[in-house]
Formats: sequence, C-alpha cells, structure tokens
Amino acid sequence: MKRTLLAITAILGTALAAHASLILSNSFEYADGPITTVSAGSPLGVWTNHSGSGAVEILGGKVSLSQSRGEDVSSGIPTTSSGTLYASFVVNFSQVPNGAGAYFWHFRDTGTGFRAKVWASTNGAAADSFRVGVSVGNNSPVYIPMDLSLNQDYKLVVRYDLDASTATLWINPTSEASANNVTANDSFAAMALYSVCFRQAGSNPGIGVLTVDDLLVGTTFGDVSVIGGPPSISAIDNQSIPANSSAGPLAFTVSDVETPAESLVVTGTSDNPTLVPNNPANITFGGSGNNRTVTITPAAGQQGIANISIVVTDGNNDSATNTFRVTVGIPTISAIANQDIKMNTATPAIPFTVGDAETPNSLVVTAASSNPALVQDSKILISGTGTSRTVTITPETDQVGLTTITLTVSDGTLTASSSFIVTVYPELGLWLGDDFTYPDGPIIESSLGFWTAHSGTSNDTYIASGRLLLTQTNVDDIRAFFTNSVYAPVTSGIILYSRFTVNFTQLPRPSGGGYFAHFKDTGTFNFRARVFAMTNGAAPGKFRLGISNGGFNTVNFPQDLDLNTPYTVVTRYNVGTGASTLWINPIAPGSPSVSATDPATPVDIWNYCFRQDGTSGGIGALYVDDLLVGTAFSDVVPTTPPPTPEPLSVKYVSGNIVLEWTKPAFSLEAASSITGPWSRISGASSPYSAPATDSAKFFRLVYP
Repeated sequence: MKRTLLAITAILGTALAAHASLILSNSFEYADGPITTVSAGSPLGVWTNHSGSGAVEILGGKVSLSQSRGEDVSSGIPTTSSGTLYASFVVNFSQVPNGAGAYFWHFRDTGTGFRAKVWASTNGAAADSFRVGVSVGNNSPVYIPMDLSLNQDYKLVVRYDLDASTATLWINPTSEASANNVTANDSFAAMALYSVCFRQAGSNPGIGVLTVDDLLVGTTFGDVSVIGGPPSISAIDNQSIPANSSAGPLAFTVSDVETPAESLVVTGTSDNPTLVPNNPANITFGGSGNNRTVTITPAAGQQGIANISIVVTDGNNDSATNTFRVTVGIPTISAIANQDIKMNTATPAIPFTVGDAETPNSLVVTAASSNPALVQDSKILISGTGTSRTVTITPETDQVGLTTITLTVSDGTLTASSSFIVTVYPELGLWLGDDFTYPDGPIIESSLGFWTAHSGTSNDTYIASGRLLLTQTNVDDIRAFFTNSVYAPVTSGIILYSRFTVNFTQLPRPSGGGYFAHFKDTGTFNFRARVFAMTNGAAPGKFRLGISNGGFNTVNFPQDLDLNTPYTVVTRYNVGTGASTLWINPIAPGSPSVSATDPATPVDIWNYCFRQDGTSGGIGALYVDDLLVGTAFSDVVPTTPPPTPEPLSVKYVSGNIVLEWTKPAFSLEAASSITGPWSRISGASSPYSAPATDSAKFFRLVYP
C-alpha cells in the first residue's frame, strides 16, 4: 500500500507544481544502502554528500541517522529566496541523543549556510526520553517542553520565513494554530535556500539513533501536513514539589479544527496511583475553551515520582495525549561550575548547598568520579552539615586529564544529583610565538611556509611593516602549527592561551562583524575560541570584541574600543571541555573577562589561525602583532607588572655620547628617525658610549 500511496503523492506534486506549492516529496523507497549510492538517478530525488563520512543509510524505506556516523547529505529544491517554506517528516528514535544533543535536519544554501536547524536533546527530559527544538542558524536551539518516547512515530513540521529569517517547529500539529510548537530566538541574515539536508553528529554531543520518513517541502502548511484529525494539546513542564503540597494550577492549551474548543474534553491519569491517586480530588482541571489548567495533589505523606498523562478528546472521539513528570519530596542540590586545577594540586573547598522540605538536616551526600585513574572516589572529600556543604577534590600524583564528578544527595527515599567537570592541567610552556618580522608581502611566502593557507585564496594575507594585516575584503585564512609540541588532545587536560596585539584601522561592517582569530583542528570547520569584531552595542565610531566557543553566538566584552589604538587580546581555551574566555589588556587571570556560552564539541587542537572574511563578512581592517600561544596565563602575559619608567641620561665626553641608566632590565634601542624603525643594540649596558657624528641618531629604553 505504501508504494501506491506514494505514486499518488508524486502525481499530486506534479499537479501542484504550477502553483509553486508542494516542491518536494520523498518517501525514501530506495533500495537499502548508502543514500548517496541508492538514490543516484532516482525520480524520488538524488542525495549527495556535502560533508563528513560514515554513510547516511536507507534501511527498509526510511532514512537511518546515527550519532556513530558522520556523513551529512543534501537534496536539491527549487531555489527559494523569499516567502515561506514548510517541511514535514516523521521521526522515530531508538536511542536518545548523547550529551547536549545536536541537530539532524536543516535547509541549506550553496555553501555552509544552514537555516531552520532541527535539534534533539535529553536536556530537561525524563529518563529514556528526549525533546526536539529548533534554531534559525546557530547552536542555541529553543526546545518544545514535551518529553518524547523512544520507538514512537512523531510528525515534525518546520516553518521557515526567508524574509524575516525566523524558524518554527511543531510536533504532531493538526493546523498552523496547533500547540506543541516553539519559535527560535536567534537572529541570522536572510539567504536564498537551495537544498534540504540530513546531518549525523558524533557521540558527544550526538543526535541519538533515529529513522526519518515521508519528507515533504512546500510553501503552505497544508502542503506538508493534513489539516484536521486529532485535537492538539500543549506541553506541560515537569514538576518538582515538596511532600504534602500541590502542583498547579498548570496552564495548557487545547485546540481542534472540527470541534469547538469549549466542547473538547480533558481527562488525566497517573501511572503511580499510590503517590497521585486517579480521582478528581488529585487531578483537578480548570479553565475553559482553549485555555485549561490542571492541579496535581499527591496523597498525604507520600513521596516519589508519577507520570501524569493529560488526554484531550474531540467530538469525533479522536484524542491526543501529553505526559509530564511530577516528583514529590525530592531533595535539591546546587550546581557547581567546572573546575580547573594544576597538576599535583587540590581544589579549594568548593561550597554547595543541599535542601529538602521533609528532612533538611538528615541529608546524605556521596560523590563519584568518572575517571578513577585521575581522581579516586576516596579523594573526593565532602564536608559540612545541614544545608551548607563543601567538596574538595585531590587528583592522583602526576596525572592530568578530565573527570566528571557527580554529587548525589539522598533523603533516604529519593535522590538528586549534580555533576561538574574537573580539568587537571599540565603547564608545558610556550607552544607558538611569532612577532611577524618578515619582509613585506604575502605571509605564506615571507614566512617560508611557516604560515599556510587552510581556506580561501592563497597568498591573500600580507605582512606590512612587521605586522600581519587582516581585512574584510581579502579571503585568505592562514594557520600555523605548534612548534614546541605536536597537538593538544581532548583527553590531555591541556588549557591553551593565546595572546596578540590588535590595532584596528577600519570598523567592522554593521551587519554583525565577523571572527578573525581562532584555534583549529586538522580540518576546515572545527574552529574553537573564535574572536569576533563587531560594532553591535558600541557607540558610533567604536567597536567591540567578543568570543564564542565554536559557533556564531558570541559573548561580547563590555568595552567600546577605538580605531588606531593597540589592544592586547588574550584567549583561554579548555581543550577537554570546549570552554573559551576572552580578556582585553589583562594583567592577571583575575582581570575582567567574558566567557562564551554556546555549546561546542571538544576537538584535538593543532593550529592557531587568523581569518579574513571576504566581501560577505565584516571584520573591518586590523594589524596583528606579537602572537604567543602557551599552556598557562603566565606564558603569554607577564605575571609581574613592568617597572616604572626609567630616565635615560645623556652626556658628551671626549667626542662621545655617553648614555646612562640604572635598571638593567631595560634594553637600549637606536634609530635614525624618531618614528623608527628602531633596532635593539645587542649587549648594550650602562654606561653606553657612541661616537658623536653629524647625522642625527635617536635612542630609547624598552622593557623587557
């Protein structure tokens, strides 16, 4: 039957093509095998690889996507540059996503511009459940607060407004007004779209394991989803309440195409009637029409967990169900930020709080380490009483790496946990340094291959007067491999620091600016600790710098910066956690800084890179100088401030100029013009004599 229905769909698609309505219909009735192979020449549509490896497979007439594979594939749609696109497809997950989750579907331009990304994650979901969400183009999706189950079909509908660049996602909608939807809140520039794509992502974070079927793309909601059918009910967030209290009233909405909202019937059931009995006194409904409420009242003295299912039924006896979790009497434990400690040192006593409405003074806290070779459970010391506790972690001698510490609080009936990552890092000194004192010209040639292009047009990045010039009109992106080490593995515990000076001569474009510096793996898209320049939030004629872990959602340093002014930029990148920090003109690690918040998968780091963004970007124009990359803040920023200015005394003695100074930390430089170039006089110490001549000569002291 499936093949017959698909044939009808294809005919309908042909008939509607003149109205620019249904523009793609694919039921994936290919032979089993890699989709790029089995779809070749098929009238259903051809899929091609656009990145990665580890094939997207066809299994039993469905697309199989897995977080253990890495291929991403695309299929073309008619070029669309304005208006609204709708898409729908049926997903069935057999394994929940790992980590923070990832996106598995999106529209695409001709390059790497992705729009209306559809995500899957376990964040906020009950055990063995997951949630889906959407972002316009970045890695910060908005999720529908509805737990979804494994091995169950869900129809997802996506709407993307190309003009406004907004994306909306529904689960099992019956109309465009249905509940269970969410609209992304990230903002990205509009772009023309040329294809739809499936994406597979690695295991951390990962997309889970799922199948996708019945992909439709059209220009109206009705093209991709049948209007009518069962009613719709919105999601309700999971609840956590003390014993002998109630949850609610909790608001939700119901709707139906055929049945008036006031005639829709709502009922509720509990899967743990000992905790929440199935009677009207314990599951109470309120409201009317589209807007309803439910109040959950557990039985007196009971603690535990119950899943509450709310069912809405229409006049045709069709129904829809939403389930949420109610946890009664669970203790609480506060979050602890990730910790970084030097090898062979312990953390300080880290404070955290615990609580419980029923037994606040009888809580037991235990701890576990995911990496006992680095930190044994016995080396995690819990101290304190009542609600105020501390934890101290002592790593094993001479060991480095990462471990996840999980603290669990128990009231004797229920438990709650909080986890954080401890990075035990080595200090391995400087890994890279360059003062860019090359001859003027393309840096790839001037540096004799020390810097190489990893994308863009080769020999389009230049040295100018001993500085690196970056502009928003050139397109060459360059990298340098580390010289004092090979690379920084994810599991090494290494924390990398970069430092360079920048001097902007042209403002970034007001379209959002762009990034111009970052760490990188061996590929061309895993960029980490990206440093951005933009005018967003800055006063007229000024600009700001910001940082992201790996994407385009930046956290900006709250300081307006001036053109033609040098600034020292320092970044910190934790290779194992993917966390980035930015300083401007720091003197110590405690100087003002900002840290990125976007999720980024940790990758091995091999290079430091500088980027120009061509005509489509907007970094402005800037000079870069004095690059250092090391494994400690003190490697790239002096830990002690420079001495106070030193006077240089001048005497004329027997036909010589005699220069004297008192602090040997200063070095003497000379130039034939006050504007330079300046050259350091090797071995010069006080007093220093130079023959008096008719030609002018200038001297200065510099530190260090």
